[in-house]
Amino acid sequence: MGIAQAGIAFRTREPIGDLALLLGRLFAEEVAEIASPVGTRFDIRNRSDVMVQLFGDVCFVSNDALAWPLLKDDADDGRRLHACLGAPALLVAFCRFDAGGSHGYAVFERGRRIRRRLQTRVPGLEPLAQSGEPQPFEQRWLRAAHFVGSDARPDDKTYYLGDREVLVPAAQLTGRMLHDGLEAMFGVCPWDTLITPTYRFFHVGRPHAHAHAHAHARAQAPAGVAVTTDDEPSSTGRRARRAWWPFR
Repeated sequence: MGIAQAGIAFRTREPIGDLALLLGRLFAEEVAEIASPVGTRFDIRNRSDVMVQLFGDVCFVSNDALAWPLLKDDADDGRRLHACLGAPALLVAFCRFDAGGSHGYAVFERGRRIRRRLQTRVPGLEPLAQSGEPQPFEQRWLRAAHFVGSDARPDDKTYYLGDREVLVPAAQLTGRMLHDGLEAMFGVCPWDTLITPTYRFFHVGRPHAHAHAHAHARAQAPAGVAVTTDDEPSSTGRRARRAWWPFR
């Protein structure tokens, strides 16, 4: 169990008048707002499902397919998204999937990538990939002391601050740095805050096509087996679980 969220974060220059129109430009596809989901079929790891959290002028658009191309390598430079969003001074793509072991962020200033760090267990990718200069919010953890338990592997480190009052296992280090970075850059980390945002939910693609996909999956299932398209692999190769965001 843990957190499962990925997407992009930016600060708006003025209130967003039509969120569906903005998201339509981001995905280059039809987008429609939906009611707050009450079932288990909505999952931001599906390309069709988008959650938006508004903390005043800070906007988090959560969708795995939107963030992952910016995180897995430096091929996508983010200029298209930067232009679609009205050229924000700061844009951050992020992912935190505790169960799958993928944590990462890519920081863009005025549309230019200045930093990327991805820690993952996705097959075919490096366990830790980085580019750009480390940012101020990373420094205390990059300089942090560490220890290795007597029954642990030599590379299984635990990092700590001060007199070990804050302990972070090596596998979760990038996730902790992401948390600190979002707080430093935007004043809020969406999965660790007492502030209640405005939530809005959207569907990417034609609604009837989405319903047809669910109906087709059920029709192809063996007798007595329940099928949901939430079990399809996400763009990162992880299988989406039935519950959406967050997992605690």
